[in-house]
Amino acid sequence: MEVKKESIIVFSDISILDVKSLLKINSSPFIVMKNHLDILGILEEGFFLKRLDREGHNQEITAYLNRSFVVVENLDKLSEEDMSSYDFVIQHGDNQYSCYSISEVREILLKKKMKSLISLNESLKKELEVTRKKVKELTQILDSSYDEIFVTDANGNTLFVSEACKKLTGLPPEAFINKNINELVEKGLIVNSVTLKTMKTKAVHSAEQTYPHGLTVFCTAKPIFDEEGNLYRIVSNSRDITELVDMKSQLNRVNLRNQRAQHENSRTVSFNNFITNSAKMIKVLELAEKVAPMDSSIFIHGETGVGKGVLARFIHDLSSRKDKKFIQVNCGAIPSALIESELFGYESGAFTGANKHGKKGLVESADGGTLFLDEIGEMPLDIQVKILHLVQDRTFMKVGGTKEKKVNIRIISATNKDLKQMIKNNQFREDLYYRLHVVPMEIPQLRERKEDILLLTDYFLKKFNEKYGQSITIDDHSKLILQLQDYPGNVRELENVIEQIVVTARKPIVTIEDLPSDLTYKDTALVNLTGIIPLKKALEETEKQLLSQALSTYKSTRKMAKALEVSQTTIMRKLGKYQFSYHED
Repeated sequence: MEVKKESIIVFSDISILDVKSLLKINSSPFIVMKNHLDILGILEEGFFLKRLDREGHNQEITAYLNRSFVVVENLDKLSEEDMSSYDFVIQHGDNQYSCYSISEVREILLKKKMKSLISLNESLKKELEVTRKKVKELTQILDSSYDEIFVTDANGNTLFVSEACKKLTGLPPEAFINKNINELVEKGLIVNSVTLKTMKTKAVHSAEQTYPHGLTVFCTAKPIFDEEGNLYRIVSNSRDITELVDMKSQLNRVNLRNQRAQHENSRTVSFNNFITNSAKMIKVLELAEKVAPMDSSIFIHGETGVGKGVLARFIHDLSSRKDKKFIQVNCGAIPSALIESELFGYESGAFTGANKHGKKGLVESADGGTLFLDEIGEMPLDIQVKILHLVQDRTFMKVGGTKEKKVNIRIISATNKDLKQMIKNNQFREDLYYRLHVVPMEIPQLRERKEDILLLTDYFLKKFNEKYGQSITIDDHSKLILQLQDYPGNVRELENVIEQIVVTARKPIVTIEDLPSDLTYKDTALVNLTGIIPLKKALEETEKQLLSQALSTYKSTRKMAKALEVSQTTIMRKLGKYQFSYHED
């Protein structure tokens, strides 16, 4: 703190003798003024005596004054130039005058500066201690969170990871801190990184992530911007949803079972584009739902048109990869000369006519998602070797490339061929077969689940009525004819038949004569026709003969229903209609 000293003021009419007397009882310097407003100079003992020796005693007092001074209100306002230009500083304020030598001023200002610095230092220490406590408290709060909190800078350098990462990843925070997010992704420590997406788009991103040890988390990354609007930090929050996924899986299984229980007579299940009341088909769906969350390879067997692609998509949609791409490859539809480049892509200049920038293949496009290899039996042997390498190591090499690329994909395969016979004929690799054939599934043909034909007929009828703006219906007798078909093309063939009916129908209600001419009626040959009779009567006769034959063979309505693939209620109603007498065993 600045200590002011009030200086002695003398006026210019003071005598030399009086000055000498004053110096004996007071230390200089004195301020010499002409009047109360006009300062003439500084009377300082040393300077005064030197001038007295040189000038003598006969001069006025002004001859003995030091005029090198500056007047200020506050010493802090002095510039370095002032300090170098003057010998004295007069501080004037509140009707008081204080006189300091420049050395005194420097000392005063230095002490004041040091005191200010000491005070600032103490203040900074207190603020630092408060900040440390707040950081410690905040860290404890973040570490106590059930969710993992992951913070990076705008370039993806990891700044903070909460303790919850031990539970989710099995690794301590030190495994991530000071590492770049790209490095962590390359090492496989982070899969499907939302932080990377937020870095690129500067927007919020969310995704499911599955760790190698089986945990599934839901992660959301949010960007933070500085005052200029530049990306400053990225904060991601990861929550363990493994139990939720398991609960969802259990719920799906319960829903399937409940649907089966609720429709015990019709046994109808509608789930993810599958419409069925076939026990065989429901078992396939239950198995698909069970293995969907796992990443094991799945092999789907079935005739053309049974829905192998629909089942593969069903599995993908129930897996943790559902938000990623589902890439379907029809191995039989791609020419042999192009299949390698289509699957694996090619580098720039790999062959004549190639895109100068190269091309990404279907395998790389499926990264993070599911690759469905349909009609795998059509795959050439030389490409099968590369597929085996892909299945084993999840790596591949582009055509014309020199470095292998790694992908994170789930592989589902399908065929309508007998691969075991093809293996015997050296047309399919046995090692590839067993690599793909981890979880086999067999989709039953439509002729093996005739109870689904009427369900699918109604479904496709609604679909194509909406598509073409029609309101076509099919009468019961025509539906019976549709149900009696073998459908070598399975569901796809039935779908085409219904579309043809809707497009070509000439009246709102389709009857037997309106059905496509290529449908066969061999199953109605039970009737011994003696002439031309109405179709309705012919159908009723056929139905009666079928019921009579089934009743004599099976004796009970339950067994009859199972053999004729209809509900027990339908059998009882039909028997009553035709006045058959029966009793249950």
